[in-house]
Amino acid sequence: MSPAMERSALPPGGQPLKRKIAAILAADVVGYSRLVAIDEEGTLRGLAAARDIFDGLVHRAGGRIFNTAGDSVMCEFDSAVEAVRVAVDIQDSLAAANAGIDPARRIEFRIGITIGDVVERGNDLLGDGVNIAARLESIAPAGGICISRSVHEAVANKIPVEFQDIGARRVKNLPQPIHAFVVSRSPEPLRPGEPIILDARRERSFDGHAPARGKRRVGALVALGLVLAAGAAAIPGLPALRQAYESWNAAGTTTPAKPQSNLASATPVEIVPAPKQPQQPAKPPAQSRPPVRNVEKAPERPADKPATPEKPAPAAEKPAAAAQAKPMSPAEAATAFAALSRTGIVPDAKTLPEIYHNARLHEANGDRGAALRGYAAAAPMAGSAIDVLIRYASLLRTTSGAEVARSAIQDLARTNGTESLALVAAIQADGADRRAKLEALATESQDFLPAAYFLAEALMEKRQGGPSLTDRRLAFSALDRFIEGAETGALAPLFIDRTFLDGWLEAARTRRGEIEGYFASASVRPTGSFVRTEAGWVARVTLPEPATQVSARIGETGETAQAPSATGRATSSAEIPLPASLGRTTLYVTYRDLSGREAGPFPLAFDPGTTLVNAARDTLERSPESWVSFRSDVPDVLSYTQLVANRCALRQALIGFGDDPPNQPLPLPACTPGVPGAASDIRPVIALPDGTETVQVQLAYADGTQSPVRTFRRP
Repeated sequence: MSPAMERSALPPGGQPLKRKIAAILAADVVGYSRLVAIDEEGTLRGLAAARDIFDGLVHRAGGRIFNTAGDSVMCEFDSAVEAVRVAVDIQDSLAAANAGIDPARRIEFRIGITIGDVVERGNDLLGDGVNIAARLESIAPAGGICISRSVHEAVANKIPVEFQDIGARRVKNLPQPIHAFVVSRSPEPLRPGEPIILDARRERSFDGHAPARGKRRVGALVALGLVLAAGAAAIPGLPALRQAYESWNAAGTTTPAKPQSNLASATPVEIVPAPKQPQQPAKPPAQSRPPVRNVEKAPERPADKPATPEKPAPAAEKPAAAAQAKPMSPAEAATAFAALSRTGIVPDAKTLPEIYHNARLHEANGDRGAALRGYAAAAPMAGSAIDVLIRYASLLRTTSGAEVARSAIQDLARTNGTESLALVAAIQADGADRRAKLEALATESQDFLPAAYFLAEALMEKRQGGPSLTDRRLAFSALDRFIEGAETGALAPLFIDRTFLDGWLEAARTRRGEIEGYFASASVRPTGSFVRTEAGWVARVTLPEPATQVSARIGETGETAQAPSATGRATSSAEIPLPASLGRTTLYVTYRDLSGREAGPFPLAFDPGTTLVNAARDTLERSPESWVSFRSDVPDVLSYTQLVANRCALRQALIGFGDDPPNQPLPLPACTPGVPGAASDIRPVIALPDGTETVQVQLAYADGTQSPVRTFRRP
């Protein structure tokens, strides 16, 4: 939703400034001058790599970087929730990229976030919101996030992180202290219903004991792999890091014991696609179907094909064993997943809920490599469970890029023809292509409500000419249907993690409320006025938004009058010619907005008689000084041409000479609706008594109301 704008005073020699409320994120590199002094070139390369991660996450979330200066970055978001989410993702991603780097050489950001009033100047933002965000950043811990009270109130209970209240803090150049909170990205204890985020210090191995050193080596390998995958080769100290990685990896391959993690036998930077379907001829096809979708009993193995003993799967492929688990209904899978919410890593996970649960824990704990492997194993089993598919595609897109994610989803589509997967494939597209695919899917599958949720999101995206009023109306309708489906339970079978659906539902309600508020406060319908000319009537239409084409249909089935467009450019007003003989009717105005959609029809009532009266009265009330005038060329007469020209608005006009009250009627010709301002046989002058220097005039309008008495004096 676009923030409400207001114009401020005109600055000297400049253009009018625009004010708005925005969420501002300020970031700065910790100890940047020290890092440059140690290794200038390496630090600059490291900063460039970190900025690639930083900028990509900001842009992907719809934010805008409006100012950079050296190592500092200023960003704008429409939503405080999105600003905090992006900040958490940035710090988590950079923490993974810094794993194994000498702490004295790490590129770390401090981040501050607030909501405040800002002023637009070109592409830059100025004002209190920017200043406060910068001050909050200065008191944030290294690699941490500090937010204002206003942000805390906006995001509390909406993001799975906790906040430490650090109280009111005095900061430089601000007269009042700022009440601040520090974001904790590993909250404990957990609150019911929250996505699980484990503290690494409390993690346990599969047997419930503290991790052995060999298992810690696995974690180090994953962290190192993430560094390499994130492009951290530019960070100072990489040669030593790469050497350590290679030696640790070699040591891991000589360990004779069975690995305790499914990461130990895989390359940390490997991109994991969705597992292929088993090719063993002895394995029944039904067992490879997603458990969420397949509730039928798997067919028995043909008698003429004896079972082939299977070799134990290596640790990295353990999740694939879940294909042999008993299929679950969506409700059973959701119940089983919820039951695991207070459980750590499930050893030897076989079912979809167990594999999905482990993947969620790995992702929450910052272990993206393990999370990606878990999601890749769960995705072919997910069936219509849209949360599994979206989390798999989102993490793959974040870590490996859009093309890799699209390719993986296309591979899944060969064995999963559900609407859920079709939706996930559609949202992998970008820009106009993404919107077109979502519209096509929503039209083809009108009862598939998750498509309505994403369609509303696409319709409300900022772009040239959008979101238009029609976009907002369509988005509101889509959100309304989605919310109704969620509240009635119709969406529940599509989600294993019901907290995922709860998040969507809350976001949908918020967005619907924003659209509703916009329509309540903004002008959203065309307005019109009508003017009579010698050629006929002209409808002057004012539009609520720019349009490239405007027309009006006369009556329910009449002809359509088109507004002439000499330039073909977008306009917010139009003049539509109408026939002179047009009687009382309704005009139905339609226009084509900048997105190419047709808006309308919007009814405009047209009554020539009422229009004439109102137009004439409006003219008289706007220029009362012209009702009558003393003529210098003929001193003994008074002219009242304006009253005659607008006589259709009057029942009578009264005049009084000198100090007398207005009690004598002025002669007025009858109203001629066809040509209301046409000349008549009555001359619009009246003789004045000798010595008259002032006159009093009062008008009685056609609706029975009267004007105030006005006094006119001879110049």
